[in-house]
Amino acid sequence: MAQAQAEILDRRQLIAAAALDVLGAEGGRGLTHRAVDRSAGLSEGSTSNYFATREALLTAALHRLVEFERPIVDALDELVPAGPYDPCTAAELVAKTIHTLLEPGRAELAVARYELVLEARRRPAFQQAFDEVRRDYLLTVERLLPAAGCERPQAHAPHLLATFDGLMFNQLFESATALAEPAIVDHLERFFATC
Repeated sequence: MAQAQAEILDRRQLIAAAALDVLGAEGGRGLTHRAVDRSAGLSEGSTSNYFATREALLTAALHRLVEFERPIVDALDELVPAGPYDPCTAAELVAKTIHTLLEPGRAELAVARYELVLEARRRPAFQQAFDEVRRDYLLTVERLLPAAGCERPQAHAPHLLATFDGLMFNQLFESATALAEPAIVDHLERFFATC
């Protein structure tokens, strides 16, 4: 019984990861159950057996993305007890996180993340799952900010998350304005200096 449950879990994770691959390569319009079957190397109809609706498939992909990103976020979270950090050091830590998320092999996951943002905007049923994940990231940022000397983490966490998202987006999609790492650090340092 336990082995059967593990196989189902593995199959669900495989399908969710394949959905992220499809989103990263083909965008939201390319995300079909058949496309995910092909990407996962499964027989046609397999994805539908595990995730009958598009919202269920999107939600699975979102949670799989969080699993992929969690070690990177946790690594940043583990640095909190070593604080307090001056604005430059805090900026360098966040810039390193952005760099890690955009490394070769991970950039497609970052593209998939923005495809999920667009899907959430268009699909109220999926928006709720997306909002829950977003709240978790916001709480992580609230834990990090005091280590950078921020006295009002709840007030400033949404601003840092928006700055982070903006920098990620710029690096991914705006090649003409993509920033070198020192410029990213400088941008973030100015945020932390006024936090």
